[in-house]
Amino acid sequence: MDILKADREYECFCGTGIAFDYAASYILERTSVSDIKKLKIAVVSDRIVSGYYYNKFENQFIMRDVKPFLIPVESVYAGKSISSVDTVYKYLTDFDFGSNDWLIALGGGGILDITAFAASIFSGGVNLLLVPTSLGAMAEGAVSGYAKLNSTGHKDVMSVPMKPNAVICDPTFLETVPDKTRSNGYASVIRCAILDDLSLIMDLEKPSNMREYLNRVYASRSRIEQKNPKLLTLGNEIAGAIEGYFRFMNYSEGEALALSLLCAVDDRRRAPLARIYEALHLPTSLKDVSEKVIMKTLSDRLDKISSKTLDIVDLDESNGGKWVIRSVSPDEAKEIFVERLSLIGGHN
Repeated sequence: MDILKADREYECFCGTGIAFDYAASYILERTSVSDIKKLKIAVVSDRIVSGYYYNKFENQFIMRDVKPFLIPVESVYAGKSISSVDTVYKYLTDFDFGSNDWLIALGGGGILDITAFAASIFSGGVNLLLVPTSLGAMAEGAVSGYAKLNSTGHKDVMSVPMKPNAVICDPTFLETVPDKTRSNGYASVIRCAILDDLSLIMDLEKPSNMREYLNRVYASRSRIEQKNPKLLTLGNEIAGAIEGYFRFMNYSEGEALALSLLCAVDDRRRAPLARIYEALHLPTSLKDVSEKVIMKTLSDRLDKISSKTLDIVDLDESNGGKWVIRSVSPDEAKEIFVERLSLIGGHN
């Protein structure tokens, strides 16, 4: 087991199989409850992940005379909502959770967001352990700094600081990640690659050493944050419009972000990146909708912005091809997005 260099106030542990042994050890070593049998532990997970792993995950606690309980929630991004948080909150209230008890997120990025949001707002506070089960959740969700929720077709419109006690990254989970979920992880790493370290793409599909690879991703993310944290919003606007139009159904978060990143890069990089997308089974153009329809969705959102300017991540080709933050008017932003969308239009 290793400690990853995530540059966060909490520790991120990584090792094959540690999720099924060290999670219990970590919690029990840090509990102040005198009678272990009175310690309350709740595991938030979705149907797919819990179906694969919950019994094995639960067993490490049962062997130590602690019986956790499962809180099932919807994992798709339409379910990453305040209603899911309310479900978790009701369980915690019904089981009389207190500040010495523990909430565990076992799942992908959506599960991490829902669980961390609930832990943040629960009266009296509650300990939080994150156990991400997808590459996207390991590479980005567990270290994003904020737990975010969707609402009425809009992505990540509610947020609270994410403050887990620790994160446990176990490569074992990646063996069963569905292809559609796997693309979520690809997209978040590709964004870091585009902004900072293109070599991250080379080992993206099957890293030979997950600990080393995650450390490279975290190091890249830290360098980007040191330059300007807003750079990590590259692609969010168009991706959010795609997901919002389809109500988070037709495109996964990663697929929408991948398309937005593809149309943001310069012509020289776009063709090679598209070939990489094809190898990773990521989309290279919009399907079942025209770029004009997506632009209409995005334009409607821009029209609701009250400020006269907004910040957009854009490539400054006159400055050696550096990514910069441009402060532009809503109309100028629309021009930028129209041009980008034309590059991935399916012409439906």
